[in-house]
Amino acid sequence: MSTKEIAEIMNISNGGVELARYRLRKKLELNKKENLIGFLMNI
Repeated sequence: MSTKEIAEIMNISNGGVELARYRLRKKLELNKKENLIGFLMNI
């Protein structure tokens, strides 16, 4: 799903979605260029 679609479903701003992704990457110790979805699918 795109950032815009997620924001509409969760009723938050696009920036809120990006911030949540940033926080997830930080907690999982991923680089900005690593694919978050791919990483989560491999778990």
